[in-house]
Amino acid sequence: MQSFIIAKKELTLLIRDKLTATVLFVLPFAMILILGLLLGEGFGQKTDDLMRISVLNLDKGFGLNNKPWAQHAIEDMVSTPNIKVEIIQNKELAEELVKTGKRAAVIIFNPNFSDRVNECSFLSTGVNPFHRDGIYLEKLQVSIVKDNKQPATSAIIESVCQIALLRIVMPWMIGKAFEKLGDPEFIELLGKEVSLPVPPSLRLLIPKEKIPLGELLELASGKDTVLAKNYREKVGAGIQTALTGQFKNYNLTGKSWASLTRSVNNSETVNTLTTFKNEDGTGILKRGAIRYQILVPSFTVMFAFSLILISGWIFVAEKRQGTFNRLLSTPVSTPSILLGKFLPTIIISLFQIFFLLGLGKVLLGLKIGLPSWTLSDWMIALIILPLATSFCVASFSLLIGLLSKNETQLALFSSVPVCLFALIGGCIFPWEMMPDNAKTLAFLTPQGWALDAFREIMPSSFDTYTDFQLIWKSTLVLTAMGFILIIITWITLGRIRFGNS
Repeated sequence: MQSFIIAKKELTLLIRDKLTATVLFVLPFAMILILGLLLGEGFGQKTDDLMRISVLNLDKGFGLNNKPWAQHAIEDMVSTPNIKVEIIQNKELAEELVKTGKRAAVIIFNPNFSDRVNECSFLSTGVNPFHRDGIYLEKLQVSIVKDNKQPATSAIIESVCQIALLRIVMPWMIGKAFEKLGDPEFIELLGKEVSLPVPPSLRLLIPKEKIPLGELLELASGKDTVLAKNYREKVGAGIQTALTGQFKNYNLTGKSWASLTRSVNNSETVNTLTTFKNEDGTGILKRGAIRYQILVPSFTVMFAFSLILISGWIFVAEKRQGTFNRLLSTPVSTPSILLGKFLPTIIISLFQIFFLLGLGKVLLGLKIGLPSWTLSDWMIALIILPLATSFCVASFSLLIGLLSKNETQLALFSSVPVCLFALIGGCIFPWEMMPDNAKTLAFLTPQGWALDAFREIMPSSFDTYTDFQLIWKSTLVLTAMGFILIIITWITLGRIRFGNS
């Protein structure tokens, strides 16, 4: 009963101060909202050292193996090391991404792309797509929407596109040209253009110094059209066989780069083909922006531990006014005093956590939990974890307030756990923006453990799994830290009380 009387008094002192309420509730949400509006969609995202190529595929034709040539080009870019291909859904989105500077350029394969590639040929009737520096994109119905403010990145993206197109168009043209060597039309042309010398022993039969190859084949067939056609096919096959033997390092009949060059991709491939996801949110508040999945848990944990300063202020004020010493001289037991000062901090900390999570969910489209969660999973995430965090915060607050003799000491003692630990723990700068060993260092702080668990229940991507073992581990560590601190506080308060008596 005595504990609840003390707790009621402490809670009244904390709530009736408007400035305190502002710091506890309004300020953290205002900072989340402002940073959410100012930061870009890449905030806190781990860089993967891959060049992102954005592609819009509108190709409606078919090419090699009944697959659209645009798909061949995309697969070529995907198989290129250090390149990640992102598929854009429509032209309006592509233009919007470039206009807003989110993408330096977007490659667009227009509907007639496959048809134009199929028409490419070394023949005079075919399309010649080549120029000095590469390929005429407009001849192949390829366009690139560019951001003029990012010329260097745009040029790199265009170069990647040029190389991919060269690797699909050139083998296609060579393969078709090689096949032409066996066509009857080519052999007929060859028979007219190539003349063979007539040996002197045959001059009586063939009164010419030279005879065209075609006429010689007709003589050999006895003017049998079927036999003559068979001879011409053998000549074509012989030419192809001779050239294949001459250039045996290449498969001249192959119409793809890998087949033409007889190359094997020995590199370790990863899934570098993705679909564009809007991570920038919608509306004025950028509702649903992926960065809120980082900002909300970070500021929730950081401002929860800021209660150390506010709760400690009541301790210092009581010491300055002498009410704390009078409380120690009363028959109230030491555990009752601790519990009375402990409960208000836990209550306010829990209310602050639920306040920020609730506003984040309703106003900012914060994603909490997964559809696969059970009732027990929700209890762990929204009851046990916040309780463990608040317990650790309250224990910290009691110890700092008890050790501080004045406002200066309070500011000094509380600035380390609130500011420095928040920085190390990842509350100010996300771990993704720090070196790889930063997360290990973060686990030296209670903020690091709390933040790791809160980020697990608020996934920053479209995860399908929650690591509840990690949440339980963080909860146990926070609870253990709280018990250690409360025991130290109990011992310290007992010594102070015994010393005063």
